[in-house]
Amino acid sequence: MTKKNKNAGKPAFEELVEEYPSTLFVTDQNGNILISNEFTALTIGIHLEELLKANVQDLVKAGYYNNSITMEAIATKQKVSRTVNTSRGFHVFSSAIPILDKDGEVQLVVTTSNEFSQEQNYYEANVPVAQQIHKQLGGMAAEKKKGIVAESLAMKQIIKVCNQIASYDSKVLIYGESGTGKEVIAKYIHLKSEKWKGPFIAINCAAIAPSLFEYELFGYEKGVLEGQTEVKAGMIEIANGGVLFLDEIADLPLEMQAKLLRVLENNEVRRVGGLTNIPVNCRVISATNRDLWSLVKKGLFREDLYYRINVIPIHIPPLRNRKLDLVGLISSFITSFNEMYGKKYVLSAEEFDKMLNQPWHGNVRELRNYIERLVVTEHVGQSIQEEEQIGDWFSLDHFIEKNKHQLASLKDFTAVAEGHYIKKVLQDCAGNGTEAAKRLNVDRSVIYRKLKKMEEVLRFK
Repeated sequence: MTKKNKNAGKPAFEELVEEYPSTLFVTDQNGNILISNEFTALTIGIHLEELLKANVQDLVKAGYYNNSITMEAIATKQKVSRTVNTSRGFHVFSSAIPILDKDGEVQLVVTTSNEFSQEQNYYEANVPVAQQIHKQLGGMAAEKKKGIVAESLAMKQIIKVCNQIASYDSKVLIYGESGTGKEVIAKYIHLKSEKWKGPFIAINCAAIAPSLFEYELFGYEKGVLEGQTEVKAGMIEIANGGVLFLDEIADLPLEMQAKLLRVLENNEVRRVGGLTNIPVNCRVISATNRDLWSLVKKGLFREDLYYRINVIPIHIPPLRNRKLDLVGLISSFITSFNEMYGKKYVLSAEEFDKMLNQPWHGNVRELRNYIERLVVTEHVGQSIQEEEQIGDWFSLDHFIEKNKHQLASLKDFTAVAEGHYIKKVLQDCAGNGTEAAKRLNVDRSVIYRKLKKMEEVLRFK
């Protein structure tokens, strides 16, 4: 797991954040771990939070490692390189490099599986260098507390942009494949903005029937709908003082695009059946997994609206291109599901290698579902390809057999069967709801309604 060292003049500590999983310890002169990362925790099968409280000598005594090159580097004040074997079956060629102060004493030790130049036996460093390492690697913890895994250079750049634009009300358009976490980024911008106390209102434009869109978005006065005796505020009005997140905006009907454009230009909304305009002050963040400009050229999306919402574009790369984020997400999901289900699942080196080399066309959403299945079943032998072939159908049959008395209703059975089949088609379409709807010959909103119905049946049964 080494990475080539080509960047001349590049500060050595930046090599620790290359675009490939690398083990990492930054310890003090006594071997106490100050900084580490998710991949290191994965290689020995403990939580990162627990690892950050440990001493490398204690890890060796507990059997997580066969030896400590960190302690050797502290004792010799020289670079030490050796293959380190972990209790989970990982064999990692690592180097421990001491950072010396002006008196020649060890200040910190950087232990990593990245490859360093042979002539670089130690860092002649001081306090500012140590501070730079903490800033470069330790700063990610704050983002994780907000639900963001930003270990790759690409995601760290996205977070940097989000931090820069958060205090402004400029409109943002987030691009990315289905499941890459577009809503997570939108929520991050909201939390970092001055509107963080305001509401975050998310609308999936693909999940609302065209006939109901205007009522949902703009609201209506009483008496507009038969039997309706109350005034209903629309989503735009409810988002006042906060953020309006328009997910899958490419599926917004053309008629509604014109009305939305008017709202964005005038910062006011009028309920259906109303006579007065209501001022609104909300930030609009949109997201799509489609090429909006190609839709503009085809006449399927308004060009004026495109320019209105596309002030600051943010593109989230697919997970298969972000190996470090993949590592962080694997660790985060395992920890989360272990706590949720009271499990103690630990990832093996073999399973990790399989996951690292999968394309993950469904991105974070697919990864999350896969890890949940691993934790719940505590299954490590079956390949991902095998699970893709039989997982959904086996789980359906198993569910029905286990719950046949509770699924006595044909309506419930149909909801579960349809939901599983839709999930399989979505998986075949790499999570693209529009393509799946075409294959199933239904409106896209039908897909989401049926999936929601299946979830409701399973939740209450």
